[in-house]
Amino acid sequence: MRCENVKLFFFLTLTPYMSTSLIIFAKSPIPGKVKTRLTPYITPTEAAELYKAFVADIICNTHKLKCERVTIAYTPSNAEATFHSICGQSVDYLPQQGHNLGERMMNAFKYSFDKGSKRTIIIGTDSPTLPLSYVQKAFDALNEVPVTIGPTFDGGYYLIGLSEQNDAIFDGVDWSTSRVFSQTLARIQALNKQMYVLPPWYDVDTLDNLEFLRSHIRSMKMSDNSELPYNTMQFLKV
Repeated sequence: MRCENVKLFFFLTLTPYMSTSLIIFAKSPIPGKVKTRLTPYITPTEAAELYKAFVADIICNTHKLKCERVTIAYTPSNAEATFHSICGQSVDYLPQQGHNLGERMMNAFKYSFDKGSKRTIIIGTDSPTLPLSYVQKAFDALNEVPVTIGPTFDGGYYLIGLSEQNDAIFDGVDWSTSRVFSQTLARIQALNKQMYVLPPWYDVDTLDNLEFLRSHIRSMKMSDNSELPYNTMQFLKV
């Protein structure tokens, strides 16, 4: 997989970024198991290759962040070798554990805080064009508030960040529905936690999303954006 003009920086000596951790939730790119809502329009194998490109591009771009530790939280539990082939040795690897997405995120946050992180952010792998400025803003916000969250247009969220373990945030959420963000927001408010809400962003799950991604990448190319998703561009022939 291609990773252009990327150098990995671990800012271990810069106080503002000490003990920051980014966790990327990812599924093994198995045909028929990823991007299944696209398979009426592309084959399961093509959908898996597209998803693989998403993962590679997200890894390439997130290495530009001022972040101490980047971890791939992967599923299924036997997929570590697959992700090594995609992401290399520049990240840590963690198998996801839990019966639902909420439990898996709770356990990932616990792992990170047990490792000494003071600010931990989890993102997904459904949009290779997520601006790094959004992720960096989330890290900055966690200096002031205990929770930050970034909503998606389909009712979920693309990012959640904590400065302390708080399992209750993930209780009572109907995962994989359009109610995820609103229910999580209600949980945070019920716990009387201050939060910072990032601008909304889009996932790529449907044909309309995919066509929007094509257009977005074209506009990024025309504006000489430094965060171009090269692997995705190659797959889409943009």
